[in-house]
Amino acid sequence: MTTTTLDATTGTSWRDDAAAAARTLSVLTLVGAACGGFAVGILSRLAMFLLARLNPAASGVTSDDGFVMGRFTLSGSLQLAGVGLQLGVAGAAFYVALRGLLTGPPWFRLLSISLGPAVVAGAMAVHTDGIDFHLLEPTWLAVALFIAVPGVYAALLHVIGERALERWQPGRLLLGLGLAPWVLLLPVTLLLAAGFAVHRRLRRGSGGPAFLASPWPARTLRAGLAVLFVLALIDLRNDVIALS
Repeated sequence: MTTTTLDATTGTSWRDDAAAAARTLSVLTLVGAACGGFAVGILSRLAMFLLARLNPAASGVTSDDGFVMGRFTLSGSLQLAGVGLQLGVAGAAFYVALRGLLTGPPWFRLLSISLGPAVVAGAMAVHTDGIDFHLLEPTWLAVALFIAVPGVYAALLHVIGERALERWQPGRLLLGLGLAPWVLLLPVTLLLAAGFAVHRRLRRGSGGPAFLASPWPARTLRAGLAVLFVLALIDLRNDVIALS
């Protein structure tokens, strides 16, 4: 049996499926990088500028992340945009891994894929030590903005990414550019490749092991993500109470 042998259930070959998966990864990486650059490089910059204007004493103060509050400089903006590109690529990897678990009507898919990362990333960003959330007031606004930025990123990645997969046919140069980061991130790439193999087996239904053919693996993963969301929400609530 060769890699071009057709799957008895899906009617597609390993080579065709691998090429489609590579295109999906490349397109979502490009979209994720762009959305990350926008969300972190622009939206978070504007959020910090707004908070600094509401808190004049914070203007010029270096934040916990090493950025000067309330000041727009070319070097600082480029540095923040670079961070956004990196985080955008990382977010694309998570999206590629989790998009097969999305379920329900379109509005619920959008809500779950944006609200979940917003709360988890917000819980990681909001902290009781350092100066950011002690210096910036009102506290509720600072917390809301740090939750909103990753939520907007995830929502944009989902909406733009899915439409790009349906309508966009990038050339080889762009496809290669989208795959380039995964050459440098080989361990993550291998994990994504393993997930691709498992997902392909799941699509074969009765052609694979009974456990993989059942709906329980996906349900178990969704339950795990729900638990992670609840734990992040509790942690975020506790931090907000401590800061108030």
